[in-house]
Amino acid sequence: MQIFILRNLTLFSICFFVFSAQAQNRALSVGFGISHLYDLNEGSVLLKSKSAATPYSVADIDLQGLNGSNTKLDLGYGVIAELTLNKNQSLLVSYTNGTMTAQQGNQYASTKLNLINGSFRQYLMPEKLQRQYLKPAKDYDGFYVRPFAEIGVGLTNYNAGRYFVKDQGLFSKTSGNTISNSVSLGCLFHINSKIKFTAAPNFIINYSDAVDGYKNKSTDIMMSSTIGVLFSL
Repeated sequence: MQIFILRNLTLFSICFFVFSAQAQNRALSVGFGISHLYDLNEGSVLLKSKSAATPYSVADIDLQGLNGSNTKLDLGYGVIAELTLNKNQSLLVSYTNGTMTAQQGNQYASTKLNLINGSFRQYLMPEKLQRQYLKPAKDYDGFYVRPFAEIGVGLTNYNAGRYFVKDQGLFSKTSGNTISNSVSLGCLFHINSKIKFTAAPNFIINYSDAVDGYKNKSTDIMMSSTIGVLFSL
């Protein structure tokens, strides 16, 4: 049910972009992307007992992607829409679905993810290149590259299990939704007025540590490195 709502929310956002583009005569691009989902290691988290009678503390293990026999190259697939505000700025919305694995020490996790993200993109380019390339499409429609910076806010839906490596035994399960923030630096590869590619590593902060199958009071950080293709409408 939660996944159904998230997908409908993404569809609504893309439809909103389409209507906004038509109403304001702005350029709109839609496409799809492939992402490498990677769980970043934050180091151990010290957990303290709340009991006054028997106080104790224990270090919780934080997992890491591509770090053992129970991890793999995790790929996510999704859709992207970009609404141009002006020649240097745009708004984006994206939806990504995939599974992320991670391992550390005697534990590993497998997490099914649905990521929705809305972001603001600022294109970066020296003045010389701006004068050369930022012209109307009728004047220049060839290949060029534009770097960009991007910040965003999103919603992460997760369904995770934490296991022991030795016997593959499941000892913790978590599921739910959490707010996220993202920061990205990437490049746009303009092929022509109809097609463009993007490549960017996205650093994501999930404001719940339950994303990797075990809940404590920390956050969970990850990377979503995405290659996408966009088609101008």
